[in-house]
Amino acid sequence: MNSVKTSAQFPTPEKSYVRWGLWLFLISALLGASMRLFWVVELPFYEYTHVLHAHSHLAMLGWGFTVICTLFIFFLSPHLRHPKAYRRLLLTNVLVSLLMTAAFVVNGYTILSISLLTAHLLIAYRIAYLLFYDLNKLPNKTAYVFGKWAIFWMIISTIGVWFLPVVIVNFGKLDPLYFASIEFFLHLQFNGWFVYSVLVFLFLTLERKGILLIVRNAEFWLLQLSLVLTYGLPAYWSYPIPILNYLNGIGVVIQLLVFGKIFLPVVKKWMNLKHEKADLSDVLINVGLLSLLIKTGIQFTLILPSFLAASAEIRQFFIGFIHLIMLGVFTLTCLGVCLRFGLIPANKVSKAGLWMLMFGFVSTELVLFLQGILLWNSLGLLPFYPLVILGFTIFLPVGLAFVIASYYSNSKNTTAISLH
Repeated sequence: MNSVKTSAQFPTPEKSYVRWGLWLFLISALLGASMRLFWVVELPFYEYTHVLHAHSHLAMLGWGFTVICTLFIFFLSPHLRHPKAYRRLLLTNVLVSLLMTAAFVVNGYTILSISLLTAHLLIAYRIAYLLFYDLNKLPNKTAYVFGKWAIFWMIISTIGVWFLPVVIVNFGKLDPLYFASIEFFLHLQFNGWFVYSVLVFLFLTLERKGILLIVRNAEFWLLQLSLVLTYGLPAYWSYPIPILNYLNGIGVVIQLLVFGKIFLPVVKKWMNLKHEKADLSDVLINVGLLSLLIKTGIQFTLILPSFLAASAEIRQFFIGFIHLIMLGVFTLTCLGVCLRFGLIPANKVSKAGLWMLMFGFVSTELVLFLQGILLWNSLGLLPFYPLVILGFTIFLPVGLAFVIASYYSNSKNTTAISLH
């Protein structure tokens, strides 16, 4: 049965791991804000592309990787065979991520940054090996299956990274195969490793709300099929062959049907939980789920040729879509789970930060997509667009700073839900 404990009583290793990840996230957010500032004022010695690479790698391989592994460790905590090994590997990855970020900012893609990226991959493989066997003891079989495949997709995604040197040597960086390899990595990272992991955490969180979510074997393999087919969209950007877009369309339809079949009953049950008052963790998770629905809906619109062309030509649409997945589907859901189980302190400081973070996400998404629509219709820029998007972006690092500060706050208004 669930019980309430103060955060001082709650096991702390996973809280430390989340805090490490949040520091990486803050640095990534500051780099992102600097890219918005670049279009407002002149920044001497500023290499935009270098900062872009640092920002994206740190967000995914630093923050994203750390919080996923931490939540897996948390839910598996009674069954871990080598808990100290996880700590060493995660700490090493934090250091590698910081060095990789510095290397990208200073020189972009060089032997040093590529070597550090390789070090991250080796750490990821080792953690994947540990998680793969620890997952065997997870009682929730639906979460077990999705967890195993989240790890598989993470490993498979790295084929795209290892393939890049071969492509560069034989065809160069301007060859479509170069971009297709990068998109292969990103597609399986975002839609395989990230989304499947988020689903695992949702299944386990819902289980502790008394909602047991069962995904039938046919539904699971249809979802797997949709993941493969929807690679047709990024592949189409490199190789504009019509059949790739049709395959993406079939994949999106399958995805919509499967997600609807899985989550509509859950939403109904959730709404019927009158005895439990919704809190900020529920709000974060709900916005994450809504982002997942919007993401799938956007993918569905890309079946139409005009929408497909706009997605490739208008950068605001592309950035907005990536942030919808990374900040909405992934980050808000994970933060909601962390808050619910006490891995983020539930005090006034953290709650203020999380509200700011959520506001920054929603507002920047609205501005990005609105600006994209205006450009699509040849209506030019929003008034003061660079300043507006910068102003809303500032809420992201400021909100994260508040959440991090909450770990050092003396507030006693902190509770956590025990797993047992």
